[in-house]
Amino acid sequence: MHDLNPGITQNGLFWTVVLPADNVHVDLSAGAATLEVDSLDMKDYYTLENSFLGNSGQPTPAVMSFTVVWNATGSVNHYDNQAQKFRGDFRDALGRIEYSGRAGDFEFQSAPLASSTTVAAEIGRESNGSFYPV
Repeated sequence: MHDLNPGITQNGLFWTVVLPADNVHVDLSAGAATLEVDSLDMKDYYTLENSFLGNSGQPTPAVMSFTVVWNATGSVNHYDNQAQKFRGDFRDALGRIEYSGRAGDFEFQSAPLASSTTVAAEIGRESNGSFYPV
C-alpha cells in the first residue's frame, strides 16, 4: 500500500503545494489549459492513517511528475448565486492526464496522455466568498 502526498504543513494545510506560475498555462479565450509538473518532491506514508498521525514510522522520500490538459468542448455556462457568493463562467471540457512516480523501489506510470479518457471536466473562471463582486 502506498500514500504519496506532500505532507501536512504546520498550519494544518494538507495535500497542497505551491507551484511556480510557469507550471500552469491558461488561455480561457481558446478554452485551453495545461498543468505540467516534473519531479515534485513528495513522501510515501504508506497508509492514509500514517500520513495524518505518523504512527507507522517515517515516510519514504518520493517524486511524482504529471501533465494535465483541459480543452473546452462546449459553450459558456454562466452561474450566479448571490446567496452563496458564487459566480462563474464555465465550459465543459475534455480533461486528460498522465503521471509517473517513484518511492524507494516502488515505481509506477500511467498510460500515455493521448489514451486518457474524460469522466467530467470543466474550464472557466469563478469569483467566490470575499472575491464575489457585488
